[in-house]
Amino acid sequence: MRIKLLDNITGKWAVHWTIGWFIAGVIALSTGFWKFTQHTGLDWFYLGVSFIGLLCVVSLSFRKNILGNGLGLLANIGEIIVQFTSGAVGLMLTPAFNSTTHVAGLFYWSKHSDGDGQMIPQSANKLVWLVTIAFIVIGLFLFPYINQLMDQYQFLNIDNDQFYWINVAAFVVAITAQATMIMRYAFSWWLWIISNVIWLSVNLITGNYIFAIQTMVYQVNAIVGLYEWYRNEQDDSEILA
Repeated sequence: MRIKLLDNITGKWAVHWTIGWFIAGVIALSTGFWKFTQHTGLDWFYLGVSFIGLLCVVSLSFRKNILGNGLGLLANIGEIIVQFTSGAVGLMLTPAFNSTTHVAGLFYWSKHSDGDGQMIPQSANKLVWLVTIAFIVIGLFLFPYINQLMDQYQFLNIDNDQFYWINVAAFVVAITAQATMIMRYAFSWWLWIISNVIWLSVNLITGNYIFAIQTMVYQVNAIVGLYEWYRNEQDDSEILA
């Protein structure tokens, strides 16, 4: 099924859409910051990290290597700090994994770029799956220890099994989504949509409203991305036929 509006957004309006999405995200985050926070130094830090995350998405959408992966790495470091102070173990471990993909991207993309410095898309190999599975296993092993450490230093305000397992789900689904996206599987966007729902729940539970808003902004991007990738798959099938 083709939707004309989404065809335009992912086609001839792509640049305008990306810029508009970024501006709308900045407005939403700024509004949330002024309405739902106490404007402390930590709140300002949260806001700054969320802005860097939006800039990363925009840069990667234009396949800018150093800018996109560099900002992604910076955003991931900030997100680790943010989620640690929020008491969300799963949301803290996930950017730790994502940061490794941005470091790899800095070197890998530089070897597969065109004359304008844009990355030339290319399928990843099975090593991505091996690294992802290894990281998930190590992460799940570290989960109880990090959870206990955060509780000891009073960063963990919620101590119940349900919250713990929501964090586990947030970690596993998000990392799998990242891996499948690197390997250019269209269904990775379904995983991102599911992941965003889980992350939204965790951020709301911990009272991290800035990142809750950021998650909703990312969800819009995930829905558009899902449509674009499946449309491209359909177009490629028609060409091959």
